[in-house]
Amino acid sequence: MPSLFKSVFAALAACFLAVPAFSQARDVVVSDPIQIEVRQGICPIKIQSNDSALGGLVQKALSLHGAVDMRTGGNVPVVRIERNGDSLVASCKIFSQDIVVTGSSNAAALLLCDKILAALGKPWNWDLKPIFSKTKLAFAAGTGANSEIYVTENLLFKGTRKVTSHGSRSLMPHWNPAGTQILYTTYFKSGAADVFMLNLANGQSKSFAAYKNTNTGGAFSPDGKTVALALSARGPMNIYLAPASGGKARLLVKDNDTSTSPSFSPDGKTVVFTSGTAGAPRLYTVPVSGGKKQRISIPGFGYATEPAWNPVFPSKIAFCYNRAGKMAVAVYDTKTKQAFDVGALTGTRRYSHPVWCADGRHIVVTEEIGKSTGLALVDTGNPKKAKFSRIGISSLKGCCDPDTLILK
Repeated sequence: MPSLFKSVFAALAACFLAVPAFSQARDVVVSDPIQIEVRQGICPIKIQSNDSALGGLVQKALSLHGAVDMRTGGNVPVVRIERNGDSLVASCKIFSQDIVVTGSSNAAALLLCDKILAALGKPWNWDLKPIFSKTKLAFAAGTGANSEIYVTENLLFKGTRKVTSHGSRSLMPHWNPAGTQILYTTYFKSGAADVFMLNLANGQSKSFAAYKNTNTGGAFSPDGKTVALALSARGPMNIYLAPASGGKARLLVKDNDTSTSPSFSPDGKTVVFTSGTAGAPRLYTVPVSGGKKQRISIPGFGYATEPAWNPVFPSKIAFCYNRAGKMAVAVYDTKTKQAFDVGALTGTRRYSHPVWCADGRHIVVTEEIGKSTGLALVDTGNPKKAKFSRIGISSLKGCCDPDTLILK
């Protein structure tokens, strides 16, 4: 091993042995470039493999994570990926032991990626939770008045398939917690916005909410028994709750404001949603049992919409905001009563519709760059060095409205 490589690992070892927690390690004064990245919550690595397809998949996945800086050269830790019979093996000098995953499928490779992340973070007490093997996506794709609903098995879009064929505008899919059904808004039946339920086992869709005027939403409660909807059956768009098995929707919030985008709290007891006038929407909460809505006051964010409650860290809510006509994403913490922006505002990029991934750290958003619309993975765990990565399939145009299914 070259002497410089030895010195790097010696310095890294001294750093994490002397400082037990990452928050403390950030305060240690060092000059080595790799240690500087480590103190910023980033671990530089490079991938080597005896299988180009496997190595490429692992490298593609890990390069999406904000805690990893993928290198092709330099004196950085090398993660060696190998196929060994019916197993996948990852080894690295900073791992406490080799990582072995049984199987050779894409699912096995993504499980290997999650185990590599955990092993990379362990020396510095970073709790890097599973993301790639535990997150599935549903989304809409298409152009103009013709869009359909798609599902994909993972964030690398392996196993992507179209699940509706209405030849009309279908959008805003929402998984049920079991991953067996999807609610979505479509115009194909009546020409107006109605909510339909799709059974993924047989591919059959049926009407779920087709009240007078506009029907949208379809967010499931954590137990899968209740659905939150935004309906304009009585005039103003208001939040309703309905049994997931079907039945009459119950008005949850009754006022003359326009209310949309409901999202359940992880315990299922509260709904957060957007409400207010067209030019100044805010975030509000209301108990599922009913009552008066309560505004979430977010310092520095006068315009807030499309909330998504974090299922892993219940104190966090992702939302969209608008400043001077530019849309971006932020995260509000109900404990600290503060919010932080996770994307720099630019003139050409707009971000909307955030949903959380299985690790409670990354979100998937709709990303608009000029006239191009697609999906992006965003790391919220390192606000000062947030990573935005476009994900998807180049042949699918106009991808938008993501929803994530978190696998147990």
